[in-house]
Amino acid sequence: MERASKDRKPPSAPPKKKIDWKQFIKALPKKIAKFFRDVIHELKRVTWPSKKALFTYTLVVIVTLIFFAIILGLFDFAFIQLIDFLASI
Repeated sequence: MERASKDRKPPSAPPKKKIDWKQFIKALPKKIAKFFRDVIHELKRVTWPSKKALFTYTLVVIVTLIFFAIILGLFDFAFIQLIDFLASI
C-alpha cells in the first residue's frame, strides 16, 4: 500500500492563461452593459406584490418584531432580577 502512494504524482495545476489586458479593458463596457440589460430583463419577469399584499406583509413583519421584542425584553428583565436576587444572597 505504501508503495502505490509513493509512485503517485500529485496532479499538476493547469497552466495559467495570460490575460490580454487591452482586450479585457476594451470588452469591459460591453460586459457591464450586458449585465444591466440582464438585470432589467429579470426585474421585468418578477411578480411584484399588490399594494394590499405589500401592506399586509409589512404589517405582519412589524407585529412579529414587536412581539419578539416584548418577549426578549421580558426574558432580559427576568434574568436581571434573578441575577440580582442571587447576588444579594
